[in-house]
Amino acid sequence: MIMTSTALLTIGDEPARDNWARYQYAKDRGHLDYLPHAARCEDMYMGGGRQWTPEAKSVMQQERRPCYEFNEIKPSINAAIGYQIHNRMDIAFKPRGGDADLNRATILSKVAMQVVDMCNLHWHETQVFSDGVIQQRGYYDVRVSFDNNIKGEIVVSDLDPMDVIPDPDAKSYDPDDWGDVLITRWLTPDEIAQLYGQKARKKAEESNDAGVDFGELDDEEARSKFASRDNIGAFDACVTKEDGLQRYRIIDRQRFVYELTPCIVWPTTGDVRTESALASDSIDDAIAQGAVRAKRMRRRVKWTVTTLTATLFDDYSPYEHFTVVPYFAYFRRGKTGGMVDDAIGPQEALNKAVSQYVHVVNTAANSGWIVEEDSLTNMTVDELERVGARTGLVIEFKKGSAAPQKIQPNQVPTGVDRIIDRADKALKDVTVPEAMRGQQGPEVSGIAIQAKQFASQQQLAVPLDNLAYTRRLLAKRVLKLIQTYYDSHRIFRITETDPMTGKQVEDTLEINKFDPATGSYVNDVTIGTYDVVISEQPMQVTFQNSQFQQALEMRKSGISIPDQQVIRYSNLADKHEILASMQGNQPPADPTLDARVRLIDAQARKTDAQATDVVVKTQYSAAQTAQVLQLTPGTAPIADGLLRSAGAVDHDAAPIVPQPSGNASALDMPQNTDPLTPASPAQGQAIGIETPGPDGVRDTTPL
Repeated sequence: MIMTSTALLTIGDEPARDNWARYQYAKDRGHLDYLPHAARCEDMYMGGGRQWTPEAKSVMQQERRPCYEFNEIKPSINAAIGYQIHNRMDIAFKPRGGDADLNRATILSKVAMQVVDMCNLHWHETQVFSDGVIQQRGYYDVRVSFDNNIKGEIVVSDLDPMDVIPDPDAKSYDPDDWGDVLITRWLTPDEIAQLYGQKARKKAEESNDAGVDFGELDDEEARSKFASRDNIGAFDACVTKEDGLQRYRIIDRQRFVYELTPCIVWPTTGDVRTESALASDSIDDAIAQGAVRAKRMRRRVKWTVTTLTATLFDDYSPYEHFTVVPYFAYFRRGKTGGMVDDAIGPQEALNKAVSQYVHVVNTAANSGWIVEEDSLTNMTVDELERVGARTGLVIEFKKGSAAPQKIQPNQVPTGVDRIIDRADKALKDVTVPEAMRGQQGPEVSGIAIQAKQFASQQQLAVPLDNLAYTRRLLAKRVLKLIQTYYDSHRIFRITETDPMTGKQVEDTLEINKFDPATGSYVNDVTIGTYDVVISEQPMQVTFQNSQFQQALEMRKSGISIPDQQVIRYSNLADKHEILASMQGNQPPADPTLDARVRLIDAQARKTDAQATDVVVKTQYSAAQTAQVLQLTPGTAPIADGLLRSAGAVDHDAAPIVPQPSGNASALDMPQNTDPLTPASPAQGQAIGIETPGPDGVRDTTPL
């Protein structure tokens, strides 16, 4: 159904008219330009005959030329997607303010990982990342569902980027800086009732806004779906409601409004929460603990859902943020891009060059014939045209007539092969290098291939950095929803790996459990302010292979890595049983280890003894030197010079050998030398008896 702007002013209610006007404005400001480009990028990635446009195919068929595809985009994009698949997101929180502490941060981290695991976030992230690198834009949708749990469960899903229209006047990556966001979808009455209630379904049916074209007749691009062709003839079945094909275009708009809002304020911490976002019992508990009611100017999300003329929902959103979380592979101030954008030109050049090359080769086998009129006897000209290139062909012509001549085929234009090579190289340059795919010859070592793969990942730095930013935005939304809606007593079963045995151990985690003894809640995750920490963890198999190889290399280098650690990083199917058996049955000790210990101890004691021997000898030599200097002080300068010449180093004040003072160079000899009347009765009493004396000292005792 296509309506003019003038007609819309007279039909429907005011919210529906406002929503439709905003939808038309956002489409005209760029979404209609994005849709065909996104569809083209999708076709270039998928291939299978989709890389040639219908117009180009028609021209090639008229010229009887082949339309070949050599899809080099898909393996390049798959290499980038494969990197994301093999690296999982790990969410953690750290305390930042209020009543936050490390214990609550750890509990919040476990709850968040449990939530994203139940949401199958890894597979949704692969879809969103693929949308971003192929169609420029990918989107998460994060909200709380009460279908399977009356207390509410956080649900993360992915949106078709062709259904999401961001604020055309915004230029920020973060949706908190957008004015609004629109999601347009075609839903059946049952889907409307499931999402918005029975009253909304009744309003939709009374509006008569049903359609069958999924928007494809409304100046838009064909939507992604399982159907391979559009069946406009199904309109009759839609009108008669015989097969449930009635669908309604739903315009889901979330926008920010800034107005005076009732809030709950905690004076001790300064935290402010919107009152409508809290349950009544949570408000009573907060007031009992000292919180107060107040009105403050707050930014809130207004949520309006309409068809063309009917309003299905128009109220404040229960969330503080938009449910949409974007991912853009390349983002520059509101301009988005993907990895396929720059690959379209080289891929088209490659396909055209290959098709032209094959066309020339085909014409060489059946380039045509020149035949004289009525000269053929065993076939007609039409038959020659059909079978003229067949092997073993026999042509009979009339005697005296000119023999049929084969037309010389055109030569392959010079440079076509170079165009093919240049296009193939350009495809790898604008996507991911060949080294990142690990495609190297057998003569290249595995370590060299890994080094090239690591270096080539720099080309993915921007898409991966934007992915990290999207992960952070998503984690902040999940944290906010946990603190808002997980405010009652809940029990989680956490499965962790025992670091000692490597077995999977199940643990029970309880949050918001009331303790009557203290009058407070145990593991209260609703209070405090936390910051988000996002880390990247390789997939289990890849990570364990890397750790196993590193452990083996460390053992080869002499580092004592326990056997249990090596087995834990292996990929053995029964490694947990092996680890358990090793805990109970320790292998016998190696007898050579004790011998080595004793040998090392003996060598250490021997070294100590040798050092002591050297010290004793040095001290003895020093004592002998001191005696010599005492008896012959005049030798001190000579000894000092000899020591300096030998390279001795003085460790205190110079000189090395203390110098004599005064007239100490002369020997103190006795004055009376008469043997009959010695100077002292003791003089000469030891003459003739050899006693220990200083080594190297000349005996000056008178005979």
